[in-house]
Amino acid sequence: MLGRDSLPRWVVRFSDIERYKQMKNVALCWWMYGNNIHPVPAHYKYDWWIFWEGAPVDGEMLIFNEQYRMNTAEASSLYVRLMSTKTTFFMYNRKRPRQDSANPFDPSAEKWRGVDWAPSLANDPDPVVTEGAWAGHR
Repeated sequence: MLGRDSLPRWVVRFSDIERYKQMKNVALCWWMYGNNIHPVPAHYKYDWWIFWEGAPVDGEMLIFNEQYRMNTAEASSLYVRLMSTKTTFFMYNRKRPRQDSANPFDPSAEKWRGVDWAPSLANDPDPVVTEGAWAGHR
């Protein structure tokens, strides 16, 4: 799990969901914390946490807890399911650079000191997303 100082400033809880559901003319999906998806899957791996009324635990226990981390394929599947059932949900992600000699990253640079590197795309055991906006990501 990331340190407490790495958490978003505000984490959605079960008690907040009803308030969001009552809002008129708003989105079902709320991007609460995270990064836009880089168009080159070989550069970054994304770890996901999605909070909704069916989440296994309340927000603070879920967000950035490795036990509830989803890979991109799992998050994409849940995203599609929640959108199709018109369920209000909240997405959080973090990106990690991939260890790949073809990437433009210098692992010895100060910027990357202490970073949790992800495996290269070729060595990543997670399933590939085959359709939608995140196709090609693992």
